[in-house]
Amino acid sequence: MSIDSALEQYFDAWNSHVPERVPAALSEGGTYEDPTTGGPLTGDALTASVAGVLAAFPDVHFEVPSISTNGDTASAQWRMLGTNTGPLPGGPATGGTLDLPGADFFTYDAEADTVSSVVGYFDTATMLGQLGLQTFITPADMEGITNFGYGGRIETGRDTIPGAFTVTWIDIDPEHQMTLVDATTAIILEQHGNDDYLGTCFITVGRRNYTFSAWTSPEAAQDALRGDAHSSAMKLAQTGGLGDNARGVTSAWTPHFLNGVFNPGAGSLDLSELGGQWL
Repeated sequence: MSIDSALEQYFDAWNSHVPERVPAALSEGGTYEDPTTGGPLTGDALTASVAGVLAAFPDVHFEVPSISTNGDTASAQWRMLGTNTGPLPGGPATGGTLDLPGADFFTYDAEADTVSSVVGYFDTATMLGQLGLQTFITPADMEGITNFGYGGRIETGRDTIPGAFTVTWIDIDPEHQMTLVDATTAIILEQHGNDDYLGTCFITVGRRNYTFSAWTSPEAAQDALRGDAHSSAMKLAQTGGLGDNARGVTSAWTPHFLNGVFNPGAGSLDLSELGGQWL
């Protein structure tokens, strides 16, 4: 072969949709990295990474409009085309379509007649935007004082004044975040049709994931903790399904007092006049 043939073999491996073919297109110990990999990957770790991409984008295809070679190095411009119909790290499929430009830089191993390293570059903000995902810039953490993260809110359309709250936090390592999201989604879907469920706010900061939910009464909150989805999630956590380093707390609280609605134009209003979801 030649460097040109080695590059063709590499892109053919991606377009074959067979994860094992990508590391097989590299020399022994060959590496791949891009802005999402957290460093160079090789062997089984690279196979798993490619499998994750193919699971998220089963129809993915790379078009390569230009390649430039210079001795034992090369660069290639490419377009990643595909539709997100499978799970993403940290969330479900969005149905968004990618037409993502990027570039790879290659090192060629002439003795093995294969590519020995690939370093890929693309704009992650462009990728997330094409998928319909929001991106947020947060301040840098102030170690020992303040950490920053992201949050979400579940809308139920119920404006009943809460009689109880549940507060849960769980610490997990990043590789188990998707499993936690799936378990939490199952709990929300189970409770969304429950008239006693009044909404949830989620906050994730580093390893810690908080869930704050509102309920009509302490009894309703307690019943929710006994639900099938919540019981399955607790069993998952307690049996190592969220990693050996997982730990957490579940709790139920009743309000000591709930102030009225603060409104600069109308003064303080009774909570019954909130006209929307409390949490």
